[in-house]
Amino acid sequence: MLAAFEKTLPLPFRVRRSDLLPSLSPPRCVRNLSGGRPSTTTIHPDIAAPTTSRSVNLALATLVRSRQFESAISLYFSACRSSIAPDFTTLNIAINCCSETGRSNLALKLFDEITNRGFTPNVVTFTTLIKSLCREGKISVALQIFNQMKENGPPPNAFTYGILIGYFCGKFNPQNSLCFIVEMLQFGLEPSDFSYNLVLSCLCKKGRILAAEVLHGRMIKLGISGNVVSYTSFINCYCLEKKLTYAKKILFEMQEKGVPPDITTYNSLIHGHCVNAKLEDGVGMLALMASSNLSPNVKTYTIIIGGLCKERRIEDSLKILKAMIKEGLSPDKFTYCTLADRLCKDGRFEDALQFIHRMEKARIRNDVVVYNSLIDGYCKTGDMESARRIFDQIREKKLRPNVISYNSFMDGFCKIRKSEVAEALLLDMEGEGICPDLITYTTLICGFCKEGKLDKAACYGEEMLSKGQMPDTVTYKVFSEGIRRAGVLHGSEKLLHFASELRKRAMS
Repeated sequence: MLAAFEKTLPLPFRVRRSDLLPSLSPPRCVRNLSGGRPSTTTIHPDIAAPTTSRSVNLALATLVRSRQFESAISLYFSACRSSIAPDFTTLNIAINCCSETGRSNLALKLFDEITNRGFTPNVVTFTTLIKSLCREGKISVALQIFNQMKENGPPPNAFTYGILIGYFCGKFNPQNSLCFIVEMLQFGLEPSDFSYNLVLSCLCKKGRILAAEVLHGRMIKLGISGNVVSYTSFINCYCLEKKLTYAKKILFEMQEKGVPPDITTYNSLIHGHCVNAKLEDGVGMLALMASSNLSPNVKTYTIIIGGLCKERRIEDSLKILKAMIKEGLSPDKFTYCTLADRLCKDGRFEDALQFIHRMEKARIRNDVVVYNSLIDGYCKTGDMESARRIFDQIREKKLRPNVISYNSFMDGFCKIRKSEVAEALLLDMEGEGICPDLITYTTLICGFCKEGKLDKAACYGEEMLSKGQMPDTVTYKVFSEGIRRAGVLHGSEKLLHFASELRKRAMS
């Protein structure tokens, strides 16, 4: 069964020794245990000074129970200075305290001290040390120690694997996490429900839908239920893949398994429907949300407003905004920016500006996105004076124009046959440290072609190629149309060279 499970995984998810770091001996550390970060924490006054290793252990246990880890470390060193030899339990407790206080280097020294005193580290010792190293991001050392366990014993247990799975999932590395799951099964260890859900969620967040389906299938066979995080990630992944039917099936599975969906679950479903032109079905999710005793939040309303704006239903969007405010919810930056963008596209600039003023009144910090919508809208109507005013406001508001700001502004000037002004903006843009992109160069090429300045267009075309910007079919068509309109059959060497290069790259 395990072999069949592993075969169903995509090649990148199958376990190979090379997927993990090679087995190496853990580093031997210096023995100056009292070195490192000094502790200024005082020991609990109710704890009498211990005189034997057993009384030291009892005192340490008391401090650990009250999470006084620094005090426990101080007590350990105090006992050592009093010539009370630590036993195996003492050292294990001290290593755990180092793990809890982010002192993995000291934990490594104490680990060496265990073997120096003739004790044999057990699985708890190794696992605690690995946990300490993972918490501090020292994964290479953690894997060295993990491989030592596999080679020399004691063998790692499910908790050891769970720590490493958690680390890699936290780094959004589902491949290594899944490798550990498969390796556990090979060694006869069953991952915990938490580990399964963690890996499932990570796979979904990285868009590894096939591997997620395989893992989910195994969980179903074992009777393991997902949790709200993994189920929501699964739903979101299906929505991104435009598999809305599958996303709904996961919602129904949640309800059958007794895992109540939360607001994020429903928001993922509503968003998935809205971006896939299923707005009415998305709005219908509000009834399901109400049946779960959940109320829409700001994000829910913003998603629906975005869906309505995408369908050019601005009046309906404004009605949703009013309903949202009536429910006592305050629109956020994304709500206002979504509405302002639609209003700009519809040429309703004054209304869009009203929303910007409302944002400022509500002390919601604007970003360049909303100003870009205004610049693009004004440029499309040929109102370059208003576009210039908004462009200047970006700096007045202590914001920084981005490549989209410049591209929209340059396109506006090119449309009114003022490509030289657009050219000047390119120099300003580069002076600001903003790199031109394919749209920037295509805009300039288009502008100069319309004015019959093909050599100038070819210059920017060659600059585009030299900077690694690959032309697309739009660039090729723009330049070809410019040549056709100008009736140019023969041109400069630069013009002919660019035309040839453009044709080859656009068609490749």
